[in-house]
Amino acid sequence: MSRITHAIKAAIRRTANQLGYDFVQYDDHNVRWRTNNFLERCGISVVLDVGANEGNFARELRELGFSGQIVSFEPLAEVYKRLAAAASHDANWTAINVGLGDREEERSIHISANSLSSSFLAMESAHIEADPDSAYTGENRAAIRRLDDLFGQLCPAGANAFLKIDTQGYEKKVMEGARASLDRIPLIQLECSLVPLYQGAELIEDLLSYMRGLGYDPVDQRPAFIHHGSHHLMQVDVLFLRR
Repeated sequence: MSRITHAIKAAIRRTANQLGYDFVQYDDHNVRWRTNNFLERCGISVVLDVGANEGNFARELRELGFSGQIVSFEPLAEVYKRLAAAASHDANWTAINVGLGDREEERSIHISANSLSSSFLAMESAHIEADPDSAYTGENRAAIRRLDDLFGQLCPAGANAFLKIDTQGYEKKVMEGARASLDRIPLIQLECSLVPLYQGAELIEDLLSYMRGLGYDPVDQRPAFIHHGSHHLMQVDVLFLRR
């Protein structure tokens, strides 16, 4: 690259940054590129999107060119309506109004003001301090199922699945309900907390050890939640590949 070309690109990027945007190369330094690469390498044809909220993860997968089946699970009734509306325009995208866990039951889920931080677990004060809009405003009764009880209906014989879990501290519970299906799931993404954010939730070091014990190694990560005041990193999405 010539010095003139580099100077032009730097000037354009500086202007974009001042407007609140950025330009990034789409190569192995880009987390979206790497995600797409792992999907292709693992032969993923089904994505199980647990804790889907309104479907942002599914939309990103479509932007990356993934054309396989997406099954999105969302326990919040009002949020599920928006998720289902989005999925209705995509023949290969199914929305299911349940949460996943380690047993079949019905329990209350705390609803956060931003909906994204809603959880079956009580929230720690550190979370509210990091983002006041995450505070709980109410509760919703929700059905919980085990993935093992649903997997055969959702993933055709011989197909490989990618399990993405974003459940605000409930990640290990979801994994415990999926143990019998792991031989069909070569790729898993978990949201992992660096500091206590939900009461009773495992921290990143606990989840890393747990996943290694199941035969999965961490191969990538992306920031998920940043303190709005200090800008400290609070949560990351960690991608695990079956050994």
